[in-house]
This record gives sequence, C-alpha cells and structure tokens, in this order.
Amino acid sequence: MNDALGIHVACNLCGADEPETLYDALPLVRCRRCGLAYVDPQPSDEALAAVYGEDYFTTPTHAGEPSYIENREGLEGFFDGRLRRLERLVRPGRLLEVGSNLGYLLHVAERRGWTAVGLELSDFAARYAREHFSVDIRVARLEDAGLEAGSFDAVVMRDVLEHVRDPRGFLQATRRVLRPDGILALSMPNFASLNALLGGPAWRHLHPEQHLFQFAPRTIDRLLDKCGFEAIEMTSRYDSPATREVYAALTAPAERRRLALHAALRGDIVFLPLGTTLRRLLRAAAVGLSLAALPFRDRLSDDILEVHARRLST
Repeated sequence: MNDALGIHVACNLCGADEPETLYDALPLVRCRRCGLAYVDPQPSDEALAAVYGEDYFTTPTHAGEPSYIENREGLEGFFDGRLRRLERLVRPGRLLEVGSNLGYLLHVAERRGWTAVGLELSDFAARYAREHFSVDIRVARLEDAGLEAGSFDAVVMRDVLEHVRDPRGFLQATRRVLRPDGILALSMPNFASLNALLGGPAWRHLHPEQHLFQFAPRTIDRLLDKCGFEAIEMTSRYDSPATREVYAALTAPAERRRLALHAALRGDIVFLPLGTTLRRLLRAAAVGLSLAALPFRDRLSDDILEVHARRLST
C-alpha cells in the first residue's frame, strides 16, 4: 500500500499543514489546529480507481458477511427506513443520490414517491442499476454532471464523503444543486466512536486505501457550517461486528469491561461466542436493558454517523 501513497495534502477543514501521526502502521494523521483526521499522503488516482472495480460490489468487505450485490433485500429494507427518517424533514420530491452503488436506494426512493437521480463512478454498478431497476443513474462526478442549480429537494450521500479528495469542495457543489432549505442526508464512519477510541488500528472503518478522511461530530459540523449548511440532526448507529472485533483485540481488562457495557446497553453481548445458549439468554436481557437505557445513552458514541443538514439560503 505504501507504494501507492504519495499525494501530500493539508487539512481540508482549516487549511493548516500541521499534522500529527496517529498510528505508526497507518498513514493517518490529525490536524493539530482543528482536529480533522485524514490520510496523508493520499493514494494516487490510479490506486483509488483500482479499489472501485467490479470486485468492490461483488466481494465481501469482511469475511463471513454478504457482498453488496448479495445483500439487496437487507439493504433495501435498511434504505426504506433511512428514507422514512428523511421524509420527516422534507416531503418526497426530487432526490439526488451521490454514490448510488447498485441502485438499491434509488429503487426504494422511487417506490416511495421520489423522482430520483443517481450519480455513480462505476460503469459496472450503473449498468447493473439500469438493467435491474430502470433507474436514472449517470456515470459522472458531481462537479461535472451538469445538474441545474437548486433543482433538488434532497441529496443523499451514504458512505461517500470520506472517500473524496476534497470534501469541502464536494459539499459546496452539493449546496449548489440543492434548493434553499433543501436537506442533505449523510452517513460516514464516526472517528469519535468508542470503538475507534479503544480499537485504534483494529477498528474496521479505517481503510486508509479508500477512506481518505475520518470525521467526528465536531469536525463534520464545522465543515458543514463552512459550506453553507446547518446540521439539524446528528446521531450514531451501532455496529455489532466492529464492536466484536475491537473487543477481541483489546487486552486491558478495564477497556474490555467498558466496551462490553457499551455493547450491552445496545442489546449486544460481545464477550460470548455467537450462537451459544447463554449468549441468547443474556442478549434477551440486554435488549430490555438497552430499551430502558435509551434516553440516557450517548447518541454520538457509536460507529456510524447519520447526519441531516439544511441548506442555508445565504
């Protein structure tokens, strides 16, 4: 991987070039001035293009888990729930999805009454989406797509912003195509999660070969503000496989207890193997505990950030 890393960058949030190294084995740094974490040096264009070939969609990212193409039913159900949350803030109208992948969210959005347009860089993924769902998906970058200013009521970017070289410029281009008071829906790994804090290099969402930035609630909020958005809702979503991996990597008893309690408050038992009778029994109790603890949980300490932001008029 080191041979493919070679593009030096400054901080995309504040412009400073004052990085501190976070891990010896990974090219991840944090800006000393504003706290944004990012890969430096970044992969070459050729290395990034190689990541997003057909295998990206057809091969599981993690052993024992389905690939994107195999998980259509699960993902469509998940996206239906995400769109329901979006519709609390904006009525179905014109929706743009940037990074449409295989078109599952576009397909669900159209079923829910949206007029949906997708942008995708992979010819394979766009062709699959057109052939299976007959959706309007275009192979183009947001900046080059020729979309009319103010023409969308909502823009969705799921697991996209951490992949781009210039998140600030990307959000400014997004603002241009959203109508005033339109809604931007984002998701991304949460670098302020407990798993990221305790797991370090063992945290599954680092992926420096493709995740060029690692956002935390504070840094994404500041970036949105600089780009003409107001963050109106920010939560985090629990990732059980990531938690189990970090728990297995920890050696300090105090850290393992802390993570086990964190998981139990989310209805998960990470210190017992999957499928055991005792785990099933304890998990039933943990689910009840998680419901009781819900009002008191830290809403921003889990692995995946979910953000809704409003486009400001000025």
